Amino acid sequence: MTEEMKAAYCYRVPELLPEERNFPLAKFYTDYPLVKPGPLQQQVLDAGPMPVSEAIPVEHWLDLLDLKKTRNIVYGYTVMPDGSGFYIEYSRTPATWDGAWRRWYGRFYNHYAKGMNEKTGNLRYKIWNPLEHWDHHFVNGDNDRDGVWSLETLKMTEGTDPRTGIPAVSHNLDLLEYGLTEEKKKALEDAGCRADACWEEFDGPGHHLVLRFSRPCPTGGRESFNCEWLGYYAKNGQIIRDADTPVSEKLLRAILIHNTVEREHLLEVLPDLYAAYHDQPLDAD
Repeated sequence: MTEEMKAAYCYRVPELLPEERNFPLAKFYTDYPLVKPGPLQQQVLDAGPMPVSEAIPVEHWLDLLDLKKTRNIVYGYTVMPDGSGFYIEYSRTPATWDGAWRRWYGRFYNHYAKGMNEKTGNLRYKIWNPLEHWDHHFVNGDNDRDGVWSLETLKMTEGTDPRTGIPAVSHNLDLLEYGLTEEKKKALEDAGCRADACWEEFDGPGHHLVLRFSRPCPTGGRESFNCEWLGYYAKNGQIIRDADTPVSEKLLRAILIHNTVEREHLLEVLPDLYAAYHDQPLDAD
């Protein structure tokens, strides 16, 4: 890609810290351009918010988990009548994609390599979205049982310092406690579908509820539908409203762009990153 093409199609990302530049891992940050949303996605984004009638109300959030049905709108965002926010993101992974890569990466970027810490951030996480990611790690240092701490910005604006984001902790959910039946779960699994959910709490006002669903794609590979409800979270089998959560069309659009860009970027980076690091010690530089 020429420099002119990079300027037109790619984001300018922050420079590596001096202490990061000698890490062998650094090439996965510098050598893989962060590409902006594609023209079809940008066309949808430029069209503005989706109709509220096409959004999934939070009380029907498990409607997303369908073996065959595809919603009328699978990529968009809107502010709901109660002031909460909603977006849905559609994406595909090719048949050559190995889900084991992503499962490995989930553990890899939640641990620090030697020489990394909260002061310098987590380069393993920055690779995923160099424009906005700063740090990510297990709260208890070992697994996600007590939550996962993260620091990122959600602006998708060049020149933003990722350290200025709002810290958040993500907590995984068991969907069987929120209305998914054992029968439906088994039917989904037997059909090769996957579903997971979490809720996020922020250092300051705000909660988000997230549901992810993927299924085999008719043309090969997998298709994924990710939804988020800003202004809600889940605890003890209940969906709870948090009216103090910041919500705006600008924020929803930025989060959708953030997730779109980082998902496409990971498709480019992760196969090479996995090949280089999956058989090394967990703290390898």
